Amino acid sequence: MLDSPPSPLAPGDVVLDRYRAVEHIASGGHSVVFLGRDERLARPVCIKAFTRYPGDPGISQTSYEHFVQEAFALSRLTHPNTLRIYDFGHLVGDPAHDDDRIPFHVSEYMNGGTLAQLVRERGAQPASEVVRITVAVADALAEAHSLGIIHRDLKPQNILFAALGGTRLPKLADFGIAKWLEDGDGAGRAAVGGRAGDTQVVSGQKMAMYSPSWAAPEQLAGQGVGPPADIYSLALMAIYMLTGRAVFADDDVYEGYRRRKTAASFVRAALDPLDLPAAVVALLVDATAFEPADRPQEAGAFGVALAEALADDEPVTATAGPHRLATAPVATLAPEPASPPAPAPAVVERIEPPARAASRGARRVTVAPGVIEVAGRAARFAPLERGHVDVSGLGGRARLRVTFLPAVAGRRQLHVKGLSTFVAPQGGRPSVAVQLDDDAVLELVDPASAAVGRVRFALGQPAAGHTVFRVGDEQVAIGSEECPDVVLVDFGPGAEAAFVYTPGVRPAAPGARKRRHP
Repeated sequence: MLDSPPSPLAPGDVVLDRYRAVEHIASGGHSVVFLGRDERLARPVCIKAFTRYPGDPGISQTSYEHFVQEAFALSRLTHPNTLRIYDFGHLVGDPAHDDDRIPFHVSEYMNGGTLAQLVRERGAQPASEVVRITVAVADALAEAHSLGIIHRDLKPQNILFAALGGTRLPKLADFGIAKWLEDGDGAGRAAVGGRAGDTQVVSGQKMAMYSPSWAAPEQLAGQGVGPPADIYSLALMAIYMLTGRAVFADDDVYEGYRRRKTAASFVRAALDPLDLPAAVVALLVDATAFEPADRPQEAGAFGVALAEALADDEPVTATAGPHRLATAPVATLAPEPASPPAPAPAVVERIEPPARAASRGARRVTVAPGVIEVAGRAARFAPLERGHVDVSGLGGRARLRVTFLPAVAGRRQLHVKGLSTFVAPQGGRPSVAVQLDDDAVLELVDPASAAVGRVRFALGQPAAGHTVFRVGDEQVAIGSEECPDVVLVDFGPGAEAAFVYTPGVRPAAPGARKRRHP
């Protein structure tokens, strides 16, 4: 075993006249990591510096290029679930050689540990946490893939957490062996050092660019990789979170490659004790298919599919095959009726919610079939079935699937998928679906990138046994007993609105027995 080279940094060193190394926290591969402090902004940071091991110069040079590439890759990625880079620079190595420069980069410091630590300490994770982490990482990967960047080293140790109160915010980290494809968005790639050379090094040998327990079979075989390789590793991590154990927990590359040829049997055996919906098992079997072409091809769509499958509490039979995860949304529902049905009578009365929710009376509306008029909108009540419901608006041009996910730290979580449009937070990147935990306005974009319209999601304010919503210039109150969990979907003035709700108990006449909604 080679002795570790001397660290290019020591506690107390200051780089770029602002970042002070405080404490050595990790070493591995060709880098050393320090907890640091940004003395200008008084915040903790992470300082990662390259270390050059003696040995094969070709391997050393390729490792150097990949370290530099990591900084350029992180600078291109802006997704909130990707580790943020703050700065980049070089240290002078051997003073006798000015060109012997040691690269380093400064990134945000993650104080919540890793996914590997979480599972090791707490075991298998609940489905809601598996969905939350998997969707976050899938969306981060989707941005990287859109720029032609393949991570190639997805594993629980590379999912870091920022501790925010009782919630862990997951971040995808360590792009140190990422592959930057030729057919991605080339902006910024021509910069010096921005893209590592080929992993082919001296005498036709290749460097092993993977972690054996988590790599796709094509990586173990030294073949080319694309987005399906990352999706394979992400699926293995989802199974790891659900079961608390790795599917392929060995370092023998040849044995691991052989087992991956029959991965379906290993995946089914791991998941069988959990009694999961069949759609979940089928999806994870597809995602760990031996051939890349047989897997889901788009990371964001894979995350959406897993969220929907785990949200469905009724097991169903799923048809195997990657065609289930088309990149573009597909509208397959029946067309809207030519004209809306006549409004059904709704029970309306005045209540006075507390001042925090309203400064004047709010109109109370109870659940009724048909359409009611609310602030110039044709509003409907849309009950959830198996955790989700489809909502249409803008004359049928916009169709969305709304799924209620388990609350995190007391906050309602919504999954919104476009069935006829892409969806995007205001100013954000359009995608197949988004996850919300607060009021938000989403922009709706068609496959040709043309704007379709906007939709507002509101979680409402609690008030005296009701949930109060502001709709235009009107306030509407809905009883918590009748609708214990309700969200407003508002397509705007002159368009449609929907109160998506979990059915509760219908109000009953005095002396009558209460009954639940069917």
